[in-house]
Amino acid sequence: MSKTICEDLIKIKRSSACSLHPDTSLFPEEDIFKQIPRTQYLGSKQKLVRWILEHLPPCNSILDAFSGSGIVGYELKRIGKRVVCNDFLTSSYYYAEAFVENNRITLTEDDINFLMSPNHHREDYIERHFTDVFYTREECQFLDNLHANILELKNEYKRDIAYASAVRTCIQKIPGGKFRSNLLKYRDKEFPHYRPKFIKKIEKTFLYFLKGYNDAVFDNGQKNEAHNEGIFDLLPKVNVDVVYFDPPYGGSGFDYERDYFFVELFTNYYGQIETFNGKTKTYPVFKESGFNKKSQLRNSFLKLFERASHIPVWMISYNNRSIPSYDEFIGLIKKFKSRIEHYEKNYAYKTGNNEALKEYLFVCR
Repeated sequence: MSKTICEDLIKIKRSSACSLHPDTSLFPEEDIFKQIPRTQYLGSKQKLVRWILEHLPPCNSILDAFSGSGIVGYELKRIGKRVVCNDFLTSSYYYAEAFVENNRITLTEDDINFLMSPNHHREDYIERHFTDVFYTREECQFLDNLHANILELKNEYKRDIAYASAVRTCIQKIPGGKFRSNLLKYRDKEFPHYRPKFIKKIEKTFLYFLKGYNDAVFDNGQKNEAHNEGIFDLLPKVNVDVVYFDPPYGGSGFDYERDYFFVELFTNYYGQIETFNGKTKTYPVFKESGFNKKSQLRNSFLKLFERASHIPVWMISYNNRSIPSYDEFIGLIKKFKSRIEHYEKNYAYKTGNNEALKEYLFVCR
């Protein structure tokens, strides 16, 4: 770190894990312990969210700009904030709709029975294209049937809960959570990395997550929002006290649209694409986030920060291997915010090379 930048940082703290004690008076007593099922999302902040919220400045409203699994938005909701979530992936948007924006609507026992019932008008789209690619024929048939039933639910939030549960189910049965080639070998009990969850009945996995998301719904007294937009388009339209940025970490090797293409297909492109590429049958057209190519990153961050310049406080998650480098990234922030507080901790994600990995949190004003 350069001496100039080091002097400009107001506060540097190396933190260990600690618990956040929210003002539980904000909630009816029965809602205090509501929580969503454990996430399995690349870069998920589930184990870091309490550390992040410990450094949240006083505020009433906050935008979670790259909401992903929805865990940060949900915890912000739990401590009484008005939360606006956004993710450009439709599959992630359903998480935020289901348990951040949605304050009251849950699936009844009749709804759940309907979702599990045979639909004689279902298509065979997943079965035709993905049998023995990611799932067995029976599992693909279940997903086709489930998709047809979700579309027949009359209430938007009920569809959101069902879609979120379906997405989480699809990811749960995929080793590492990334849709890539040669995954069915993990179902062989003789394979070194075999796990029972890979062969668990897909119906049981779906019902587990459906119950978890259904039970997680509560009203925090705020009008929360979920959006499915490109962040550059959304930012100028949002008025909040704080924005939390958890962008894809450049250089991490994650490409969220491609890594999660199957659940995007299920939620956004079902039945629309018949021509696929490669063994995993990826589709040829992907949305561009602006953060999946190293050559774009510097300009994308400049554009991101410029469009967020009207928001008083930024919180940014980053790490010591991200691109741009630490010094360059701080320099980009300082074009728009003069005060930067820096917190860091050693943290290892489940996937990838985690040696000497440090998680950063910047609070910028």
